[in-house]
Amino acid sequence: MNLAEGKGSPYLAILSRTMWEVRSCTVTNSKAEVRWRRQIAIVLAIIVATASSVVLAPAPRVSAGTYNPLKAIQYANQWWNKRNPKFQSYGVGDCANFVSQCLIAGGLNLRASASADTSGSIGECVNLDAFLTKTLKATIWKTSSRSRAPTGLQPGDVAIFGNWLGLRHAVIVSAKQSNGQPLFNAHTFDRKNTTLGWLFSAWTYVKYYHIVKSPITVAVASKPAASAKTAVVTPKPAISAKTAVVAQPAVTSRSSVHAAVLDPQLESVKPANLVTTLAPSLVMLTSAVLNGVIKPDSQLVLWFFEYGVSETYGFATNKQGPLLGNMTNDIHFAVTGLQPDTLYHTRLVGVALDGSLTAGSDTTFRTAATPPAAATVED
Repeated sequence: MNLAEGKGSPYLAILSRTMWEVRSCTVTNSKAEVRWRRQIAIVLAIIVATASSVVLAPAPRVSAGTYNPLKAIQYANQWWNKRNPKFQSYGVGDCANFVSQCLIAGGLNLRASASADTSGSIGECVNLDAFLTKTLKATIWKTSSRSRAPTGLQPGDVAIFGNWLGLRHAVIVSAKQSNGQPLFNAHTFDRKNTTLGWLFSAWTYVKYYHIVKSPITVAVASKPAASAKTAVVTPKPAISAKTAVVAQPAVTSRSSVHAAVLDPQLESVKPANLVTTLAPSLVMLTSAVLNGVIKPDSQLVLWFFEYGVSETYGFATNKQGPLLGNMTNDIHFAVTGLQPDTLYHTRLVGVALDGSLTAGSDTTFRTAATPPAAATVED
């Protein structure tokens, strides 16, 4: 507070600006505010766009139909006692991680699971169980049987063993024995083609997961395929004479798996000594057991029979296998729905990992004739 000049009275000193200064300040503040608002709008736009892409981006699609068990088994045999540097390692608890890697090698996308690590693998048995059950919707069996696995279990499927602590050890089915029972590959402890009995020496129960839409699990037989009574296929007419393989009705058991269409093109198949067609046995009026021999030559091999009334065949059994190693394997498959007193052609076909086909030579057989009706004697 000051005294007014010449009067001695107090007054308030009020700061003042010229009109030009006020206008200049207003214009300056207005430009700064516009820039500030523009920057805020840009930042908000970036945040909204990022959030929208996260919210609206579709989740990874997971379909069992994309799964190739042969590639999964090939990976399991390559890395069963090694660690792939492309994936995380879980030290002494690497079993679920290893099985996950096999599934990824087979074509599955495990990133649909919230438990997948940065490499796309699932490292815990309980989380792998959740993925197989809820996301992939595999067929599940839970059992404490130490002697027999479900007949529907196929190479490329998964098993997780447990005890009172829960699910603790994951393995992948690597092959099937001649009696139809599975062999397993695993990490920690690293095992190749180990048996069910060995695994049950440490665990009390097991959950089996059958990936039902797998291209090679096209049928589930009630007994091993080595038996003449294993899988019975009823034929239906071929769609085209140029198509050597056609769809067949399902052969099912508890898992109710539908048979799939076999789609390899067989026109370019050349016979080879690794696959041999033998003469059918137990030839009846409407049925026969088709026979053959396959030597895999250290490769994974699936197999099926073609058959029909000419060398264009027209019918095919479901794929079976895979077979492994260098041992000679006797192959048997029962078919029904044949016509009495009819000449049939058949051949055994092997399917390699890369999809190439090897066919045995054509073999013929004739079904039994219908017995003549008994004469009626009238009194």
